[in-house]
Amino acid sequence: MVFNVEKLDEYVVFVTPTALQLSIFSKILHPDRLDDLIQSSTAESLALINILTKVSNSPILLKATADKAKADRKDTRQRSDLEEASRLIPEHAQIDDVTLSGTINEFNNFALTSLA
Repeated sequence: MVFNVEKLDEYVVFVTPTALQLSIFSKILHPDRLDDLIQSSTAESLALINILTKVSNSPILLKATADKAKADRKDTRQRSDLEEASRLIPEHAQIDDVTLSGTINEFNNFALTSLA
């Protein structure tokens, strides 16, 4: 089987996080947590990177992660950090709310102007 793959260009776009995202990052990345992270396992570091990626994509994803950690009943510092950070997300927040994420908001604006 032969595939004809055209050359695609990739672009990296830096987008300013929303105030909500910055608040969540501050809750998760407090100095005590970073000190613990330096001493922790690689698995914990990777888990934190995964969480930060979710917040970067859309903070609403953090809520699902916090709910899962709560359901697992693991009493860890990471779980309490997640719960505390997820409380910053407005209760009425919906998954389709593009204003929660700087990236999704910018993409939405780009799509709307491209279609006009």
